[in-house]
Amino acid sequence: MIAVDVMSGEKHPEVIIKGALRAAEEFNIKVGLVGDEELVHDYLKKSGYQYTGNVEVYHASEVIAMHEKPAIACKKKKDASVIVCARLVRDGIAQGFFSPGNTGATLVASFMNIERIEGVLRPSLAAVIPTVKGKSVLIDAGANMECVPEYLAQFAVMGEVFANKVQRKENPTIGLLSIGKERSKGNDLTLKTNEILKDLKMNFVGNIEGYDISDGDIDVVVCDGFVGNIVIKVTERIFRLTVEFVGQEVENHLLQRIGYALIYPAVRNMRKKTDPSEYGGGYLLGLNANIVIGHGASDSVTAYNGIHMVNVAIRNKLTTLIVSRLEELGLKK
Repeated sequence: MIAVDVMSGEKHPEVIIKGALRAAEEFNIKVGLVGDEELVHDYLKKSGYQYTGNVEVYHASEVIAMHEKPAIACKKKKDASVIVCARLVRDGIAQGFFSPGNTGATLVASFMNIERIEGVLRPSLAAVIPTVKGKSVLIDAGANMECVPEYLAQFAVMGEVFANKVQRKENPTIGLLSIGKERSKGNDLTLKTNEILKDLKMNFVGNIEGYDISDGDIDVVVCDGFVGNIVIKVTERIFRLTVEFVGQEVENHLLQRIGYALIYPAVRNMRKKTDPSEYGGGYLLGLNANIVIGHGASDSVTAYNGIHMVNVAIRNKLTTLIVSRLEELGLKK
């Protein structure tokens, strides 16, 4: 079963429930809807849902809001929906869960209740990013603000396994995000991480710069969570800004509006390719569970894709493969 936190996002819980029901039906999986029991049942009744055994409802009397400090909220709100999800995984009832945010609370709830994979120093957040050649993965996307080289080396391995088994990329390329491609460029963290990665039996191409990310030649972009979170948010905004600029340019020109109408299908496809909801969220790798964290504005599409991401990780036994790869490369601590 996959647990689904239906309460924590910025949108109404009905939106997340809708995406979860769609995922349960299309992927033939069991989902556990976690939240206000009365609210969930009311929506199921209103939507005409026919109970088939692939949906369970688990009550959670509290919610951690976006503005709350994660560590404090997780200690005070023991019955928050995201914490109930983590406990369902801890107790073996669920194999993983999806939450639409808050990201910090999901991280804290997971760390409090679910053990790390044996040998993993720090769990990390892997975010799928669109490029001109398909999808790449950036890791860490915000779970670890302070890192040491050994953390980043393990992030690279987890990202490699993810790219290989989930994104189906053979011998994925791995790049270390820095301020220059030369090995001598970067801060102390990137310099020392480069020294570790260059000696590992993996497809490490060396340092990469920010503009290399969108080219699509690098399958796994490795950085600390502080830098990674900034990259993700700036990238998402630039994608939206591009579409907004096009709209502004054609607004007051008849011929341009006609031309825009003709190319609108292409614009719509571009918007879909760069829409964060199409990627479900970020994978939390390194724990003995399969966890995906959506952005706060998650809608039904985000929930559907996020649950699909959890299901793919479960089917591919991602946690087991990470352990094996760390052992193979001598990085299991």
